[in-house]
Amino acid sequence: MAKNSSLAAEGLTSGAVLSKTFLASTVVLALGLIVLLQATAQGNAFTTETLRRTEVANTPSLVPELSVYDADGKQSTLRQLLADGDKVWIVDFVYTRCQTICTTLGTVFQQLQHQIQLRRLDDKLGLLSVSFDPAHDTPDALGIYRDRMRMDPAIWRVVSLNSPLDRRQLLDAFGIIVIPAPLGEFEHNAALHLVSGSGRLFRIVDYDDATVALDIALATAP
Repeated sequence: MAKNSSLAAEGLTSGAVLSKTFLASTVVLALGLIVLLQATAQGNAFTTETLRRTEVANTPSLVPELSVYDADGKQSTLRQLLADGDKVWIVDFVYTRCQTICTTLGTVFQQLQHQIQLRRLDDKLGLLSVSFDPAHDTPDALGIYRDRMRMDPAIWRVVSLNSPLDRRQLLDAFGIIVIPAPLGEFEHNAALHLVSGSGRLFRIVDYDDATVALDIALATAP
């Protein structure tokens, strides 16, 4: 009888330990899920790129006031340029020596330019290519790139930073990741960035969704 009582007591003790362990594990799991949801915008973002896009869509951010120059050597600030004509701008980031993703972006912008011309939307929409390689992308280099891309100056412009020291601020503002590659080249992510006439970045769209970007920009244009 005593032996049975002892076994019963041990069973109760083991059950209590298991219950406490289960409860503790449940609490840890719940806390982990809360942290995960907070870190991924309530479960809507599971990559840095997606999280950045979600943040921009929820809270548009003001474009930094950085000094830039164009293919003619004319200087202005990025925010002033993007406020010109109260247009909605579609912005990409390139360097003119790039023969990979930048070439694809150039083709996408050529297609967007054609649509803007065809639909006579140049008073509502604009295209801007921003070089993050001021050491090489001088006004002359920008001019060669402009001619190669057959830019319509009423629609599509290209600029570069006046100061290489501003590059970090520029890239961070738009969520661009640039990694040096061999032969002085770069690896970088690419997207279409929509900026309102008030100079706020409000959407980021995949570069292969140019039609979507155009529709969003047009719906937002004054």
